[in-house]
Amino acid sequence: MTAGQENRQNSREVFDRLKYIFDPHSVAVIGASGSPLKWGTIILKHIIDGKFEGEVYPVNPKEKEIMGLKVYPKVPEETDLAVVATPARTVPAILQECVERGVKAGVIISAGFRETGEEGKRLEDELIKIAEEGRFPFVGPNCMGVFSATSNLLALMASVQPLKGSVSFISQSGNLGTQLLDRGTYYQLGFDVFVSSGNEAFLRCEDFIEFLRRRKSTKTILTYIEGVKDGRKFLREAKETTKEKPIIALKVGKTRAGSVAARSHTGSLAGSIQVYRGAFRQAGIIEAETTEDLLKIAMAFDQPIPKNNKLVILTRGGGWGVAATDACDEGLVDISPPPPRILEELNSFMPPYWSKGNPIDTVAELDPSIEFKILSILEKWDVGGVIILGGLGAYAVRFLDKEMRKYYVDTIQTPLVKKIIEFSKKGKTVFGVALKPLDKSRSIKLLRRNKIPVYFSPEDAGKAYSKLIEYKLLKERINGFWKNGNE
Repeated sequence: MTAGQENRQNSREVFDRLKYIFDPHSVAVIGASGSPLKWGTIILKHIIDGKFEGEVYPVNPKEKEIMGLKVYPKVPEETDLAVVATPARTVPAILQECVERGVKAGVIISAGFRETGEEGKRLEDELIKIAEEGRFPFVGPNCMGVFSATSNLLALMASVQPLKGSVSFISQSGNLGTQLLDRGTYYQLGFDVFVSSGNEAFLRCEDFIEFLRRRKSTKTILTYIEGVKDGRKFLREAKETTKEKPIIALKVGKTRAGSVAARSHTGSLAGSIQVYRGAFRQAGIIEAETTEDLLKIAMAFDQPIPKNNKLVILTRGGGWGVAATDACDEGLVDISPPPPRILEELNSFMPPYWSKGNPIDTVAELDPSIEFKILSILEKWDVGGVIILGGLGAYAVRFLDKEMRKYYVDTIQTPLVKKIIEFSKKGKTVFGVALKPLDKSRSIKLLRRNKIPVYFSPEDAGKAYSKLIEYKLLKERINGFWKNGNE
């Protein structure tokens, strides 16, 4: 690390300018043109279509008007954020102009820097020098842009429409990151901030973690990591952040071939997965195994952290309950049988052939009052959470005709969902499982609107619940460690 980089990281002035990346009052798009097949034009269109709340300035010395907007030959001096999408060789001069004209921050979409070899590295070093001297924070280069729900800023190459929410996502891969933004709609998962960090020449993953820790609208942080440049700062910022809000990380480049692919993609040095896993545990970071797991685990944090590691699984079929139980981490989640007083109450109305254990299997009973009674009894059981399998979505009514379906939904399913929502507000963590993929039924939407995650398999619910308990234990350990005066 150079002395300049050290100074950059410690500068509060630079850090305070990060707000202009996600909540600017004005955005200049450098590289927009009359051609619809230029990335600058595509990004400009996305910003307009996203209904950005501030001023938008297309910048191109050869154009007069683009998409009904006046075009500027140079970046206007009142610009908060410059988005640059021009050939790599032109970017250093553009960045210098931004500094001289008082632009607050930048996003460099352009590729062709360190990831391409020595000449690209030389160009990237120029960018770093200009930014350090001008105290000009920028994202990238070689990135796909940024999204912010609070300012309706959709400065992205990809044509995606993320749902708004409280999850923020830092991704060193632009393609993968934007695809997961889009995939979030499948799970009804909303985002606060997305940043494709690219080569991280100036602003890095650890800088964004620090920024998001202080951002009130962010409740959960996701990150896709190919490599970390400043391990000490990453560890320090992550440990400080996980005391307040969870970080869920997917580390790639786990194999030798994957490590080579990461280096050619963003120029990252992937490093040993064992080292990263040790750092994650030390910092209280939850590791995701796959890209899809990032979203599934993030959903879990819509619910409060369980007050203890005891879990009840309520199921309409024995196999579902076994699958959910197997998916829970046995070392973390306690799926104990009901205590005698709870068992006695359950026996008073359950059929005599029920399993008398946990999972609580209603053995396909059609009496709708059974689940209502069980939930009322579970309020008295000192368990941290409940996973409810079956009966919640379209799968439950798939064989019914139109008239019977309406009757079932109106008189049984919707009241049950409302009971579950009421139950969730009494100090227990609640997950639902609907067994029809892409279920968009009224009851599932109602659960999600009330921050109850709904999964599409028992295994997904069990794994995600285990991650909640893992975070609970890591957070307790880290907070205790710091309270003892350790560093």
